[in-house]
Amino acid sequence: MALLISNDVTGRVLKMADAVDAMENVLKQYAQGLAAFQPRTDFWAPTATNGDYYRWGSLLGMMYDPPTLALRFKSDILTWTEYDDAVTEEWHNMEPGTYCGFVILIDMSNGEIIGLINDGILQHARVGATAGVGAKYLAREDSTVLGVVGSGGMAYAYTEAICCVRPIEEIRVYSPTPANREKFAADITEKLGIAVKIVEDNMAVARDADIVALCTDSRKPVYTVDMMKAQKPGPLFIRCPVDEIDEPVYDAVDRIIGNQQDKYGDYIIGSQQERDRRPSGKSYRRRYETNEYPMLANVIAGDVVGRESESQSIYYDNNSAGLQFAAVGRVVYEKAREAGLGMKIPMEWFQQDIRN
Repeated sequence: MALLISNDVTGRVLKMADAVDAMENVLKQYAQGLAAFQPRTDFWAPTATNGDYYRWGSLLGMMYDPPTLALRFKSDILTWTEYDDAVTEEWHNMEPGTYCGFVILIDMSNGEIIGLINDGILQHARVGATAGVGAKYLAREDSTVLGVVGSGGMAYAYTEAICCVRPIEEIRVYSPTPANREKFAADITEKLGIAVKIVEDNMAVARDADIVALCTDSRKPVYTVDMMKAQKPGPLFIRCPVDEIDEPVYDAVDRIIGNQQDKYGDYIIGSQQERDRRPSGKSYRRRYETNEYPMLANVIAGDVVGRESESQSIYYDNNSAGLQFAAVGRVVYEKAREAGLGMKIPMEWFQQDIRN
């Protein structure tokens, strides 16, 4: 019996501390060869009628304990907008304000589909939880000041997860839209009991911060070498989209730790002129290139040193991984099942008597 699990149910049953624990556990399994994932695969088509491009994105991952496989896909119409010397990437499904992202969860002990999950809340939680694990292993233990650039769903998730693993006493935030940053400050102050200070720009976020969380939808860099130097000695900064990091930062930072070394799959149809409409900047294209960064999973397992000194600067390249959906999705499924939540769907709907 599969459970159809809505964002409302996920929001009711999932606690960030549980998501952080699940991600730490699955990353340990990955280092031991007990978890695996396929790098994200993107299919592009210049066929959008109410946007710039169509993109299908999928992630696949599995873990040994509990034996779970997850397939997450999203079907997006992308729009790139330039304003105030910034470029943002927006997306929707069919019409602005609606989104299509879904997770299929499978129990690998018998092949049963056990969960069909809307990915809105889960998407934020799995990335934020991974950022939390990164902060646990890479941030200085005495880190108390967190700076956040951005005020959307990822900003909430990153902030809560990092506060699960470090004794954060001060949070400051900046994003371009006053209403959004004000709401974020009020919500986080109420939820975590930590006062959030709204500051005037990205530099003010970074100045004397121990950890900086980058949680924007910008397609132009928002984190610079000057911001890294403005943080306290031994800074950690964690990105969401890879575009957020200015190119000189890669040479200036002492250490980069990532989640994967393989590149995203990248498939496109259309004429050369149509293909050239896609973003082509170096920061944007980094996701479609391999890297040689040591991986957080190996730091957790003790195979690789994470922080080597209290003064070392570290960039955590928090890349998407399908095993995040297996780990956190399984937590959501089990808690929803225990609470009697979700819509039950018979497995017979997905089975057939013709050998395929």
